[in-house]
Amino acid sequence: MRMFGVGGPSVRTELSVSKAKPGGTFKGTVEVTGGDHQVSIGYIALVLVTDVRPQGGLPGQTSTVEFHRQQVVEGFTLAARERRIFDITCDVPMETPLTRAFGQPLAGMNVGLRTELEVAREVDRTDLDPVQVDPTPAQQHILDTLTKLGFQFVKADVERGRLRGLPQTLPFYQEIEFLPGTAYAAHLHNLQVTFVGTDRKLHVVMELDRKVGPLADRDIFGRFTVDPATLADTDWRGLLKDWLAQSTARKGPLF
Repeated sequence: MRMFGVGGPSVRTELSVSKAKPGGTFKGTVEVTGGDHQVSIGYIALVLVTDVRPQGGLPGQTSTVEFHRQQVVEGFTLAARERRIFDITCDVPMETPLTRAFGQPLAGMNVGLRTELEVAREVDRTDLDPVQVDPTPAQQHILDTLTKLGFQFVKADVERGRLRGLPQTLPFYQEIEFLPGTAYAAHLHNLQVTFVGTDRKLHVVMELDRKVGPLADRDIFGRFTVDPATLADTDWRGLLKDWLAQSTARKGPLF
């Protein structure tokens, strides 16, 4: 892609690994080609971006937000017509929103990897490659448990804000929305799941939108922690089923 006007350098990124899980890496190469004259390249950086809606805003009211920046190449001199290729990797933060689950893209989700090239203190940010973020085994286990309980995925989006009491480092969080199956349709409008991952734990927040009278609490929140190392030791289906039963009847407890 040509940048910095006619005769300027160009950059092109090719990803050999464009699919990863939170905590993984994207890999590829960045090719920089010189223009009509020698220039000093300040740096090459990779930036992860996603669409975020303001807190309480409508799904269509989104803006593109950077959430991870990684300098992959230090400054160098690029001669006229010179071609340089660099191997690059980009870490995927544990809180990166998912873009795919249940064997399909998550409707409403976009995450991209942007390549930035700095020349004479001017930065070009137009080179953007879409990437795929799949669930970790722990996230997949929780999502599969919900589908086994009859919940059906509807959509996902990312909302600006912070969740109290969680080790959240990014200024936003993802909400994955489900409709209830037959067993819960009489009591619930929907269920939303949010994951906040760290290197050792997966924090899960569930919000139930209940069908209740005007004097009862409509929204109920459940929060619990998953240790990936002992994931198989817990009956998550039984645990979630019990909590859902309690929460649809009254104000449910927090895990």
